[in-house]
Amino acid sequence: MGQAFHPYPRAVHVLGFDSVSKAYDRLLFSDVSLGVTTADRIGVVGPNGSGKSTLLRIAAGIEVPDAGRVIVTSGVRIGYLPQTPTEPLETSARDAVAGGGVDTGLDSHEVEAVLDQLAVREIDVPLGQLSVGMRRRVSLARILIRDTDLLVLDEPTNHLDADTVEWLEARLERRTGALIVVTHDRYFLEHLTTRMFDIEGERIHKCSGTYADVLEARAQRASQAARREERRQNLLRKEIAWLRRGAKARTSKPKFRLEQAGALAETAPAATATPLALGTGRTRLGKKGIRLERVGMRYGDHVVLRDVDLEIGGGDRIGIVGPNGTGKTTLLRILAGEIEPDEGKITRGKTVVAGHFRQDEIAPEVDARVIDAVTDVAEWLPLEDGTRVSASRMAERFMFGSEMQQRRVSVLSGGERRRLALLQLLVRGPNILLLDEPTNDLDLDTLAALEDHLDAHTGGLVVASHDRYLLDRLVDHLYAIEPDGRLRRYPGEWDSYRAARREEAQAVRRASRAAPSPSRTPRPVAKLSYKDLRELEQLEVDVPELAVAKTRLVDEIAVAAAAGEGSRLATLSARLRKVEEELESAEARWLELVCLQDTLRDESR
Repeated sequence: MGQAFHPYPRAVHVLGFDSVSKAYDRLLFSDVSLGVTTADRIGVVGPNGSGKSTLLRIAAGIEVPDAGRVIVTSGVRIGYLPQTPTEPLETSARDAVAGGGVDTGLDSHEVEAVLDQLAVREIDVPLGQLSVGMRRRVSLARILIRDTDLLVLDEPTNHLDADTVEWLEARLERRTGALIVVTHDRYFLEHLTTRMFDIEGERIHKCSGTYADVLEARAQRASQAARREERRQNLLRKEIAWLRRGAKARTSKPKFRLEQAGALAETAPAATATPLALGTGRTRLGKKGIRLERVGMRYGDHVVLRDVDLEIGGGDRIGIVGPNGTGKTTLLRILAGEIEPDEGKITRGKTVVAGHFRQDEIAPEVDARVIDAVTDVAEWLPLEDGTRVSASRMAERFMFGSEMQQRRVSVLSGGERRRLALLQLLVRGPNILLLDEPTNDLDLDTLAALEDHLDAHTGGLVVASHDRYLLDRLVDHLYAIEPDGRLRRYPGEWDSYRAARREEAQAVRRASRAAPSPSRTPRPVAKLSYKDLRELEQLEVDVPELAVAKTRLVDEIAVAAAAGEGSRLATLSARLRKVEEELESAEARWLELVCLQDTLRDESR
């Protein structure tokens, strides 16, 4: 093993890029120079195909740049998590994490504990018998358990449920050392990062802070571009006026003035997207949508769903949550009519046109142009006001510009083909959308476009997702699939749901501790002081309100960033930081009082 850097008394340089460039069929980025220290937690964002994964592979030493050099400090240990697992399929999860018989000095109990935390239960069967998602968890465990100076993680939150993502956040937050991460999880970026790299148009923009700071920097660049465009338009009007003055005026330096006018006209920026008011789809959804009554489903002896009652109609916006394997995908497949339940009744209205976006949905690797793959589904999409938008314009809004629309689907990256599959579904115009983990492998810009469209969708919407930001923005009610297969409704947003679950867990622990022992007589229970009790009651009101305020500010920041409102964005960002500080303080004090209350009860027994 290399020389240890832990603990770091100060920031230590671990990695540097010196004028690095990389291209495949096109240039990804050029002349990139940057440095990484042990104090850095860097998030990398940008559209699918922009080079995020390539940048990480170069940083990890898996790929070499076309030009420039990568400088790694001597003795630095790098851990790299690729999007696709690379461990041999014949090895077990235990051996893959522990080192496959090689003496790595790892504690076997710690190996099992990390695998258990990542919900990898079958640790002694060959990896080839596990799903891709479960194999990714094994890869993540192998990286996390080792002592490294730099972690390079490519989409570590993919296929993880929300509880596991929160555990991963906490583990990385406690970790000492550098981190470079690509993820579509915006809350993950907000909670962890201290720096951001934004890949845009063959350039890498660097900024301090989190994803909110990236949006603010983009808004500032857009504002500057708008001012440049205004100056360009003024100059263009002057040149056109001069050219129209007549032949006499054109006798003085005509060549320069003509070239000036031509150059100004050619520098026009790309048109910005305007909001589209989507309706309910090609077929208006009637009064009856999809209704499940006492639906049950089992696989062998395992009950997946039990006595499920659920109704989806126009305007319903429902989020389905729960750990992996609890039946979310099964529920969506039943709603889509792809499988029949073992018991219960399903009623579908005559006007229902359901569109199901699956977890592994990806456009086939065909030799057709992107635009043809879209227009083969539909050439236009109806809007709420009765007008319609072309498939080409819809493609532009999902980051398939005019040049990309002419590319062959077969040359697209996996993320781009998943984005294309999503576009094909939306162009089809269903009036009830069923989305199963739609954020997997989609870049943040695509997610923002998707959320804008779903905001305007007036049909039914059901989203099974672990993406906390997506759920907070899009759904009105959360339904959790409980361990016994029942569906339980939680009103409100993600933070309210998590607070309710924490309170339930606390209540269970309090009840188990409060149960009197048959061997002794319980003593009077000690209590918090009157002042502390009042403070605890107030905090139980304040924490949910602050969580809601935080979510609203995040939404307002996204709107301001999209509109290029730089000054408003700065104000909102400052308010968000203040609310986050207040929320963190309130949650910490609430936890302190709850723990104190439990301790006093324990001591009184």
